[in-house]
Amino acid sequence: MLLGVQEFGVCEVRDLKPNGANVLVTEENKKEYVHLVCQMRMTGAIRKQLAAFLEGFYEIIPKRLISIFTEQELELLISGLPTIDIDDLKANTEYHKYQGNSIQVWFPPLPKKPIG
Repeated sequence: MLLGVQEFGVCEVRDLKPNGANVLVTEENKKEYVHLVCQMRMTGAIRKQLAAFLEGFYEIIPKRLISIFTEQELELLISGLPTIDIDDLKANTEYHKYQGNSIQVWFPPLPKKPIG
């Protein structure tokens, strides 16, 4: 059970589990293989990049300050409300080299209630 991974421009083959080079993918273990590939692609393959991101993030906001928030609270602080108010968006959009009715900035007809 091996997987080719590219990290920072370098290609390498990694074991998906201990001694993975000696484990063939079979009908019986293919579900485990798919699970391990997904895990590697979503977390393992970006391990170094994630560590570098977190190092920089924690330089700006120390980990002890972040730890008081739940995942949902932190998402709200970083991303804002998960709804899009189209009327608010239209009212606060600035146009440069275009007008509000130009085809390039056309807002399609959307429901009046917020999206999200």
